[in-house]
Amino acid sequence: MPSPARRAAYQILLQVERQSSFASELLHGPLTKQLSERDAALCTELVMGTLRRQLTLDFIADHFLKPRPRIDLEVRIALRMGLYQLRFLDVPAHAAVNESIELVKSHGKSSAAGLVNAVLRKGGPAAMASLRAAGVSELEWTAVETSHPAWLLERWIHRFGRDEALALAAANNRPPLTFVRANGAQTVEEVAGKLREHGVETTSGKLLRSSLLVERGNITRALRALRGAAVIQDEASQLVAHLLDVRAGDSVLDLCAAPGNKTGLLAQWAGPAGSVIACDVHLHRIRQLRPPASPCRIQRVVLDGERALPFRGRFHRILVDAPCSGTGTLRRNPEIKWRLMPAEIGELAGKQLRLLENAAAFLAPSGRMVYSTCSLEWEENQGVVATFLARNPGFRLMPVAEDAVRLRLYTLPQADSLLRSDYLETAPQREGCDGFFAAILVAS
Repeated sequence: MPSPARRAAYQILLQVERQSSFASELLHGPLTKQLSERDAALCTELVMGTLRRQLTLDFIADHFLKPRPRIDLEVRIALRMGLYQLRFLDVPAHAAVNESIELVKSHGKSSAAGLVNAVLRKGGPAAMASLRAAGVSELEWTAVETSHPAWLLERWIHRFGRDEALALAAANNRPPLTFVRANGAQTVEEVAGKLREHGVETTSGKLLRSSLLVERGNITRALRALRGAAVIQDEASQLVAHLLDVRAGDSVLDLCAAPGNKTGLLAQWAGPAGSVIACDVHLHRIRQLRPPASPCRIQRVVLDGERALPFRGRFHRILVDAPCSGTGTLRRNPEIKWRLMPAEIGELAGKQLRLLENAAAFLAPSGRMVYSTCSLEWEENQGVVATFLARNPGFRLMPVAEDAVRLRLYTLPQADSLLRSDYLETAPQREGCDGFFAAILVAS
């Protein structure tokens, strides 16, 4: 029988494929609830590592399946998991092979046991260079080696240059860093001390004074014990919220609020005299939205931001953290690489512009609106902002550099390079945080 960690990982990967689920959500669901801490860690590594390296793993498997028979998804997933263990983890070969065979047997595919055994025993030790066919182009081979779609790599090479694009792809294949921020009245030193009491070691953040980088320990268990004194939130996400400059007593509209990390920060700053309206198009996401406790009034509203908004008054501050391609978060959501299609980027840009323009109608005079995405694509970022400004002359772009003096109150010196341009742009290969874009838009 396969180990509990491998059984859970296998089930999660099947659901990711069959139901277009997100692995990060499934890893915190019923399939892992009964796992020990050690098994949960292995399950996470198997799921996320297999998804990150999927193109490489399929290429190796297909080479040894020639002439390639049609194989069922259950067999494909077992081959991916087995090859990932053999090539990227320090796992005994017999364990990786035998447990992969048991996985297909346990799912009614006993007839494929011999095939799985043969492919893994050949593919595990095979040198990559020996598998390259003569007709494979340089771009196609780079896509295989980096496990990224060729079209996406080509976009990044064109925009960032080859070296930067390859550095980005390499960063996407590594696990993300985990940052926590102090919440409420807690100081960062107090939070670090409390985490240490619960076996979690941290160092200072890379960009923000209120942030801590988790080095070791079970952060999920420690945060439960701290009861809201700290919150997991990537530093780029925190920086976006800081751009809004929410002040005590402000009314704030968070148009695309789920899962609520930024909402919690905005409410913390608005304080008991302020208010935050947190919106999302999906009822279940609004129900799941539980920002940290705050004395600020938070109202949850289900609405479609692409349609005229139902509000009567105007807001001092508006955050449009728009749905996007997510190419800045591929470390966390590697399945996006295999789902995203080139045409979707332009379609998303149209949706983002509609959200931005609908929100802009409710910004108070001299108010501030921040448009942000976790995308690295020009069309979704600078392109949307340029179109919005051309169509809405009552707004201007406030360069991030114009607000740098205030922002330096919250950032560390390492963040200075991010505060010198028109926009906020972060990237995994440079800052170690997620890839975010943000623009400050001010109403005249």
